[in-house]
Amino acid sequence: MYTPQIVKVDLHLHSKYSWDSKTQIESYVQRAEEENFGAIAIADHNDCRSHAHIERIQGETEILLIPAQEVSTKDGHLLVYGWIDSLTTGIPMRETVLEAKDAGALLTIAAHPYDLLRKGKGNRVLETGIDGIEVLNASMLIGYFNWLGKRAVERTSLFGVGNSDSHRCSEFGMAYTEIKAATSIEDVLLNLRDGVPRGRRLGVMRKSKRFLQRKFGRIPED
Repeated sequence: MYTPQIVKVDLHLHSKYSWDSKTQIESYVQRAEEENFGAIAIADHNDCRSHAHIERIQGETEILLIPAQEVSTKDGHLLVYGWIDSLTTGIPMRETVLEAKDAGALLTIAAHPYDLLRKGKGNRVLETGIDGIEVLNASMLIGYFNWLGKRAVERTSLFGVGNSDSHRCSEFGMAYTEIKAATSIEDVLLNLRDGVPRGRRLGVMRKSKRFLQRKFGRIPED
């Protein structure tokens, strides 16, 4: 049986446990299988109910299902990976990172930190103790914000990743990170440090459609 040396991972997905998504986790798993992804992470807004869900279905798929949450901090959004409870919201990111690591988090990554339209605080996050930042977020409306993330990685010791930030199954995998193949959650997150971001943004039309659907309470379940 052929074993790939490089796999794709999309580690920023929103499911029915996020207020702005109705997507079933099983739908993401199916898409990941169809598109030969090695791992995915459900990172719902300030919520870790997906952890029990993915633990329950992990035996049904070869896709590695990584526990995560996207925490709203005073300095923007923070992706936290690991089997830990929901974290305190609304406090400085530095304090959130410390709380997460004390609780046993495996990795912390600033989500779309330069996106001024989604509470990004830019350079302020670089000294908060995070491990990395998103440098390619498919849900970024303005590409320049992704470019600023890439520049930040070039001048710091942080690493950069690509994620779809999907809220609909149809958006899955539009941006991702290529990493060395791994057989455990810990190894996926370790290999992420040397990963290569790939993919593209959703674009203005699709992003605007998502916004309007959310605004008028017509969030699709796909």
